[in-house]
Amino acid sequence: MGQADMERARELHDSAIVIDACSFFFRGISSRLKAAGTTAINFTVPMPMDGPAEAIARIKEYYEVVARDDRTLIAYKAADIEEAKRTGRFAVIIGAQNSRIVGTDLGYVEIFQLLGLRVMQLTYNERNFVADGCLEPNDAGVSFFGRRLIKELNRAGIVVDLSHAGVRSSLEAAEISERPVIMSHVGLRRRVDSPRAVTDEQLRAVAATGGVVGVTSHPSFNWTGSDRRPSLDDFLDAIEVAVEVAGVDHVGIGTDHVVEPGGYPESMKRYLAETYDVYSPEKAERTRRLRELTAGIDPREDQLEGFGGMHDLPKVTHGLLARGFGEDDVRKVLGGNFLRVFREVWG
Repeated sequence: MGQADMERARELHDSAIVIDACSFFFRGISSRLKAAGTTAINFTVPMPMDGPAEAIARIKEYYEVVARDDRTLIAYKAADIEEAKRTGRFAVIIGAQNSRIVGTDLGYVEIFQLLGLRVMQLTYNERNFVADGCLEPNDAGVSFFGRRLIKELNRAGIVVDLSHAGVRSSLEAAEISERPVIMSHVGLRRRVDSPRAVTDEQLRAVAATGGVVGVTSHPSFNWTGSDRRPSLDDFLDAIEVAVEVAGVDHVGIGTDHVVEPGGYPESMKRYLAETYDVYSPEKAERTRRLRELTAGIDPREDQLEGFGGMHDLPKVTHGLLARGFGEDDVRKVLGGNFLRVFREVWG
């Protein structure tokens, strides 16, 4: 792209509502966050293994962060994200990557909605009372309790997130939900053979609800097995495939990238390795090969060649325009599509 094209892309990015549908460990406005140009981020606030008490404590911490900085606000309604854009502020979306925070008591849904929770993932890789995760060897789908939870989330105005759910579980959940569902951060099975990557059928099922699929820039889901480090072009390829399958009105971005380097707790790293790698030698081998290509780079903190993480989101705008996307479609992918879902579910 020439200088004029770069300036056009920068102007578009700066004027667009940009929503990253998955990040974590927010501690305040930073230079990297400013570089990203993000209007709002859906943060994983409770950890996936948290119960109700732990979840409430973590939400309290986010309120404390926002209270310290008048450049930030909590997004309760879609209008809050639009207000953040108008006033040059940053909107924090409180999300959860597991429904374990409600246990078996649907009364907690109302409590968490009042506390500002606006996105809830049904399950995190494993089986819980609601559904089976994508790493369970037997995908039994959504339970009776899970059906009730989905209906209650619909009623309360909390977005149902199907990331990390098993294939059957996600398809059933999309059919059960009476409101649009999302996948905040996923890879594409057509490109990467991984249980954490979703099939074309899953993409279309989300789109059929009016929902949105957030394509992730995480290296694991942009490495197709070649002898080179995955790159920004691989990420742009994945976005194009998602648009081809689901339609441009149903694709967004979920980087799954820590908002600040060093924020990923060692305890969480150990939990993930001890819980999953032991039972998935194929995953462990794939991870080993990818680490060899990245020469020790931690993919949680530096994602792709040419795209270190969310701070490089303006490069996605440049790349999509260079590939022939129209400006209106780029705005949709950057955040307009997620904003539409939030407006419909949150009000």
